[in-house]
Amino acid sequence: MSDLKKYNIFITITSFSKLLVELFIPLILYDYGFTIKNIILYMIIKYTLCIIMIPITMKINKKISWSKIMILSSFFFSLTYIYLNIMTKSLLSLTILSIIFSIYLNFYWLGRHIYGLSIIEDKKTTDNVSLYTIFTVLGSIPATYIGSLILKYFGFITLTIIVLILMLISIIPLTKINKDIKYIKPNLKPIIKTFPKRNYLFTFIEQFRYILNNIFPLYIYLYIKKEFTYIGITNLICGIGSIIYIFIISKKMDKNKKDYLSITCILLSILYIGKLNINNTNLFYIIVFIEGILKVTLDTIVQRNAYVYGRNYDVNSYIEFTELLNNIFRTIILIIFYLLNLNLRNIIYIGILGIFINSFVKYDDGKYGYKNLLKNDRIKT
Repeated sequence: MSDLKKYNIFITITSFSKLLVELFIPLILYDYGFTIKNIILYMIIKYTLCIIMIPITMKINKKISWSKIMILSSFFFSLTYIYLNIMTKSLLSLTILSIIFSIYLNFYWLGRHIYGLSIIEDKKTTDNVSLYTIFTVLGSIPATYIGSLILKYFGFITLTIIVLILMLISIIPLTKINKDIKYIKPNLKPIIKTFPKRNYLFTFIEQFRYILNNIFPLYIYLYIKKEFTYIGITNLICGIGSIIYIFIISKKMDKNKKDYLSITCILLSILYIGKLNINNTNLFYIIVFIEGILKVTLDTIVQRNAYVYGRNYDVNSYIEFTELLNNIFRTIILIIFYLLNLNLRNIIYIGILGIFINSFVKYDDGKYGYKNLLKNDRIKT
């Protein structure tokens, strides 16, 4: 079995186990009596801690392999939900939850991206990233709905035990990867100096979409239908709408040497406006199906561009840099939302505006990107 297949098995299982419950955290906090502003504060604390934890995690990797760090992430992931089940309504509880969850986030996403970028085959970045996205979606399609049913009929502890077992199983394929992912001391200075200004801007604006995706389930829960199972069904429909199209868009991107970022951002922002102004539950399903196609297409494009540009640097340095950048920008945006005391609807509208603006910013994918491929094609002809 190839390293790519092993990695995709890992992605499928972790995507399934993560989304069994991860999507419900803001909803659960709201049900505990926390306000929208409290939930934004929780996110600020979480991403601030991520900024602090990223360099620490990279130093931990000097002593411990990424596969072992991923095992630790599984325990912190489960501990997050155990604590979520017993926490009280207080700032201290919210902070403790943020600490546990931020440790999991750092261990998991740093490891996942380092493995992902390390095993990508030369000249097959788009194909490999599209496969990563497909296996992520395959794992996530049934997850939220199944998670909502387990929560409803069996409770939190049962769900937590299932999640822990699945997360630990998912690490097994990683331990079998043949590529030796050695520790290299990260050096961020060359990346900070050479990272294109337009990519800094694009990455900043992209975080509005990230926050939007995290907060929208709460909007559905409050204003469309107040049931965990309904959130699960919408996520199921969204996933079904995306699988086949990923194959189509990835092939079209490579054939035309174009990422279709602008048109996807414009269409998705229009769709989100429709999604925000529809209260009929059945019509909402149709919108969500179309969203599945556009949302995952944009995920594929953004990750493909970021990974292509990452081939300019060593993997450890680049992933640490991008994760720091993402979390710094998320924290800044959330602090602005918190200080302005924006309501949920206004936060979503700003997120939609961010998606629309990014259609004009573009992304420089570097010397391994489509621009150079087009130049080479022209020279050959």
